[in-house]
Amino acid sequence: MARISRQVREIINIVLFFVIVGVVITAYVIYPLNRTKNTMGRADIDEYNFDSLPANDPSPFFGAGLAADTFSLEININTTLACLYIEPTDSALDTPLGTVFLLNNQRKDRNSLLPLAQRLADSGYAVVAYDQRASGLSSGKYHGEGFYEANDLGEIIPYLVLRERIYPPVAVVGFSLGADAALLAPLDEERIDMAAAINPYLTTMRYQNMLKEEHGTLWFPFFRTVMWWWYNMRSGYAAPYRKIDDIKPVACRTLLFSDADEINDLEFVKIKEVSDPELLNLKLLPDDENILYDEIISFIIQPR
Repeated sequence: MARISRQVREIINIVLFFVIVGVVITAYVIYPLNRTKNTMGRADIDEYNFDSLPANDPSPFFGAGLAADTFSLEININTTLACLYIEPTDSALDTPLGTVFLLNNQRKDRNSLLPLAQRLADSGYAVVAYDQRASGLSSGKYHGEGFYEANDLGEIIPYLVLRERIYPPVAVVGFSLGADAALLAPLDEERIDMAAAINPYLTTMRYQNMLKEEHGTLWFPFFRTVMWWWYNMRSGYAAPYRKIDDIKPVACRTLLFSDADEINDLEFVKIKEVSDPELLNLKLLPDDENILYDEIISFIIQPR
């Protein structure tokens, strides 16, 4: 009996060992690999194929009566941005009243910003709308965390300057991850005169927390570190981990919108604390999209 009991105990220990190993592998390899693809990859990542990516089609903007020229800009071997340059609708203008860049929410595409592009073009502005990396008609499987999106904008502006298609003042309007790019880009690009940022993440931890909530990601010990490690492995990015202490003062006139239940988050408190109050205007995000667009356009065209 003693020998049988030892054998049973050994079998139980072996089974428990493999169960624990299986749980650890599932929790720290299989599950985060799957979730990083779903949370930080492009919305259509399962169908994405670089070689069969659709052409840079401006049809939705043509259909709205906008004069849109297409151009593509290769940022690196894995990232080519599909861009539109939209002329003001008033052909009597000698030159546009300014240039506005529109940066989409990373889970959407540039078409989501067509109504705002229409209103800006009708107001006399040249508009540049492009699908951010890993969205819409632009290539790439994975978003950055704001830093790479800001660098992308920093490549587009000189490209258009060389072709004499930038008319000051220059404004950037960004949503979600695009809002982070709108805040970060002016730190290096002095030609940006103003920025409107709608629901930026501001830090990597807040980005991870919001992605976790949005996608229903399960918590497990050290999940932020593990998810970030696998994201870097999957994407090939050396994405900087932005902390609250890394938040910089805004570098130009900035209109910053936040939801009511997030406006007191430490990140928003910090950026307000370090920024010049004459440059930063922090406001609650209106429920009505048309009101939001009214406020953005008013901010862009108001006398300086």
